[in-house]
Amino acid sequence: MSKKAKSYQKSFIILFIAIVIIILAYLGSSFSKVRNITVKGVNDLGAQQVIDATKITDNSLLVGVFLHHRSISEQTHKQLPSVKSVSFKTNNLRDLTIVVDEYPTLGLIYKNGYYYRIIDNGKILSNKLKSYTGNYPIYTDFDKKSDLEKITKIYKKMPENVKNNISEIHNASNKINPYRIKIDMNDGNKVIADIRTVDKKMKYYPSIAAQMKKKGVIDMEIGAYSYPFDKKK
Repeated sequence: MSKKAKSYQKSFIILFIAIVIIILAYLGSSFSKVRNITVKGVNDLGAQQVIDATKITDNSLLVGVFLHHRSISEQTHKQLPSVKSVSFKTNNLRDLTIVVDEYPTLGLIYKNGYYYRIIDNGKILSNKLKSYTGNYPIYTDFDKKSDLEKITKIYKKMPENVKNNISEIHNASNKINPYRIKIDMNDGNKVIADIRTVDKKMKYYPSIAAQMKKKGVIDMEIGAYSYPFDKKK
């Protein structure tokens, strides 16, 4: 081996050792650890819930978070089923942002004194809620899972101005019409409808309600007409 080659080899070894020392020094210092954590993208979850589920702390190595991002995302989904996935961004090489992709809430069911959230993938979360925040409908008497999935999918496709006005959706099936439902609106009106046609007819609700002089019932079961509560049927 020539002197020049030996010189290059020596320089390479010195450089390699220097890099290893720098890396070890960095990993052993406070600069390698997460300093501040922020959470973005949450709707119905609390930021601290997400942080706790990821198990990331101010003792966590920033490089470790990015190396294990996939397993952290899976772990978070297991702890919080309404989280599709999480991704990470860093600022100033120390501050970490957790970006959450969360399944939207399609409503709640009330059972034995607690509310349970229904999310966009059709799952009913097991978390018990004494109360809830957000403008979501309450589903009652939808005992069959298939019926509940059907009505939540219908609700999801409704216009936003209609969805925001829905308070409760009741399964009101009877012998005459096993597809009958009743909807309580936030503006004080009530709707009678058929689950097979409600998705097409509810888009007309705002214009029908605007023509009503008094609060009352809008019957969309067959056709579409309204009458005030004090009218005898």
